Amino acid sequence: MEDSRLPIIDLHCDLTGYLAWIPGATPMDVDRIGCAIPHLQAGKVKLQTMAFFTPTEPGSADFTLKQALLFREDLLRREDVFALVSPKELQNQVLHGKRIAMVAAIENASGLCEEEEPLKLAFSRLEKITELAGPMLYISLTHVDENRFSGGNLTPGIGLKPDGEQLLRYLSGRRIAVDLAHTSDAAAFDILSFIDRQNLDIPVMASHSNFRAVCDHPRNLPQELVAEIVRRQGLIGLNFLRSFVHPDRPEGLLEHIRYGFRHAPQALAFGADFFQESGGTGESYYHEEHRTAARYQNILAELRQEFSPDQLGDLSYRNVLRFLGRLWG
Repeated sequence: MEDSRLPIIDLHCDLTGYLAWIPGATPMDVDRIGCAIPHLQAGKVKLQTMAFFTPTEPGSADFTLKQALLFREDLLRREDVFALVSPKELQNQVLHGKRIAMVAAIENASGLCEEEEPLKLAFSRLEKITELAGPMLYISLTHVDENRFSGGNLTPGIGLKPDGEQLLRYLSGRRIAVDLAHTSDAAAFDILSFIDRQNLDIPVMASHSNFRAVCDHPRNLPQELVAEIVRRQGLIGLNFLRSFVHPDRPEGLLEHIRYGFRHAPQALAFGADFFQESGGTGESYYHEEHRTAARYQNILAELRQEFSPDQLGDLSYRNVLRFLGRLWG
């Protein structure tokens, strides 16, 4: 029987960080992380972005390199996984095949260069990580706090810094997007202004962000930034964390999707942001309805009552395919 479920492309998860951080962790740990491979398979995820996350602290560069090695030596050696190298490959082989494509990204440029190191190390390390893990889909300059590159979500008013400007210059023309999911508002608009003033060739996205008009949280995007991402043909990956969906109402995810279809229909995608859970004890970071990647098809089934097949196809995979075609085509 033909599988009528829509394929899913997801822009952000922390599986490599989980594997690097937890002794004995495996990508099959369905009780510990929502993007374990069986969950991805159950949800028909056909492309999963593996974001190499690190906090801004001593040892961050080594931790990112460890994740790149795990990506190459652990995940990509599995028979049910392969590395994405082009959008044509995804279109022709993955959407109709059984394996999961994976692509790497970097969440926090502190993983390329620590606070007191020479900036040139960021560039040589990025080349090394790319040799190990393949093409990078995106790089975010920071995490929630500020670092040498820019301000983060929890440091309002701190914008783009000189080292961030140098990193942006380096990224121009390299077919790597810059991710605005963790910037402060000031840094996000500084980044966009700098790209324009310097005429840099850098696509933009917010890989795992929701909408501040729906849920007022500094991790969610203000409408002005949503409009800029849309204008630049970027992507906005919907985040499943309950704090950013709505602390008490799982139906908040549907409200974010409605808002996205009104204001950013060609940018809307998924970026669920699954990371390590407590193993069954304590309250989940996610509403039960969104707790693992296996829930994707249930979410889409609910959305069919309100949105057309074309709209849901754009959300689930086509918007990302179009972006990849522009990025790597």
